[in-house]
Amino acid sequence: MTAVDFSKKTLVIVTGASQGIGRTIAVDISKSLIANSKIILIARSESGLNATKESIAKVNKAINVEVIPLDLTKPSLEECSNILKGHCDAQQAIIFHNVGQVGKLTSCVTLTDIQLWRDYFDLNVFSVSMLNGLFVSSLKGKVDKLFVINITSLCGRIPFRNMAMYGAGKAARCLYFQVLAVEEEDVVVLNYSPGPVDTAMIEEIIGTAESKELKGDFISMKETKKMLTPSQSVNKLLSVLKLGNYKSGDTVDYYDE
Repeated sequence: MTAVDFSKKTLVIVTGASQGIGRTIAVDISKSLIANSKIILIARSESGLNATKESIAKVNKAINVEVIPLDLTKPSLEECSNILKGHCDAQQAIIFHNVGQVGKLTSCVTLTDIQLWRDYFDLNVFSVSMLNGLFVSSLKGKVDKLFVINITSLCGRIPFRNMAMYGAGKAARCLYFQVLAVEEEDVVVLNYSPGPVDTAMIEEIIGTAESKELKGDFISMKETKKMLTPSQSVNKLLSVLKLGNYKSGDTVDYYDE
């Protein structure tokens, strides 16, 4: 069974929870959680995390919310290990790997700074795999069910100009989680592609991409109102989790039937 049972006491971890899709996941899933469930919010911005916590309190005061300001650009095994301690009273646990940056938006042949690549993969791939490994190893066998949700992108499957760095990170993450699904048959894994969501990342692409074609595509989507709101995309994600109409390791796109 790949469906989440929201009648059970649940531990939820959301990375990149200070804004955008991460904040919306945290707030919207809290509406379905029973009393004494817990949400752990992780991001660099403590003020952003506290704003998310306040939004959760408006929709569900019966759950516990923990804010962990953490810079995942410099992943620490000790800090990530501490996050997972003392949560074995939950019946199920869900982690949303939402953390990510768009990276440098330039042509492939100019991406010659090896440190830039290392820094990008530290945040977008290496910290994710480390935190995920700790999540599974710390909680497996101690809670009834583990769910691992990776926020991916069409850019990790189809090439877009100037998005080699972003796409490479998303592709690496997606394959990592597909392997996880093969290795850990009792862990439910889902790669979710949220579609074109109107967030700060879109503004960054429009503002910094070198490719006029890429800029134009995103500007056109905004002007023709083809962008999704975070709530639209997250509602689809939560519906998929509640229905469980996917196989562990699958990639589900917002536009899939």
